[in-house]
Amino acid sequence: MGCIMSRCQNCNVEIWDHSDYCPLCKCVLEGGGGDQAASYPNARVAIRRFRLLENLILFASIVVESVLVLINYWTDTHILWSLIAGLVLFYGNVVLRLAVVGRSGYLFKSLSLIFIGVLTLLGIDYLTGYGGWSLDYVLPSGILFMDLGIIVLMIVNRRNWQSYMMVQILAILVSILPLVLLALGIIRFPYLAVIAMLVSVLLFLGTLIIGDRRARTELKRRFHL
Repeated sequence: MGCIMSRCQNCNVEIWDHSDYCPLCKCVLEGGGGDQAASYPNARVAIRRFRLLENLILFASIVVESVLVLINYWTDTHILWSLIAGLVLFYGNVVLRLAVVGRSGYLFKSLSLIFIGVLTLLGIDYLTGYGGWSLDYVLPSGILFMDLGIIVLMIVNRRNWQSYMMVQILAILVSILPLVLLALGIIRFPYLAVIAMLVSVLLFLGTLIIGDRRARTELKRRFHL
């Protein structure tokens, strides 16, 4: 039998054995693994292209923000509008890296984007003189979006819905913060804070009651009861 030669399109090298994958980049070889192996898409090339796009956008954002800071410094330093633009650029890069091309699960992506989004709006509120709207409206709304995301994920992942009960407990704990700020007089609009707590508690109780045995089993497994 003659030697079987395969070629890696990515590295442009020839492999003189029966390997199905390139020893350098691990891409599927042409001619070494049959028609089925050669028909696989080259995922590594696509990933590298996305990574290059991410880095180009990040660098462009840094350049734009640097120019905006200089313009802000030379024209008017009383309003730090360049930092507000920087926060928007920062959140845009987070969305691109985490939500669009990130490999994390939907739950982690959703919670991370909500959390970072709330922090971004808190920063914008502070930079614009702190009107308090970020704590009055954005923080409780972030908790409500968190509850909504949990409901959507439970519907999508119906076979494993009980796994989201721990996140529901986290939502209840987070919803305590607006109530504490309300008691301290920092939050002046009480309705959203109360609604956020009520929705989080009802979501957990509804899951516990409707889920019945599966819900109780999940809690016992999580808390080792």
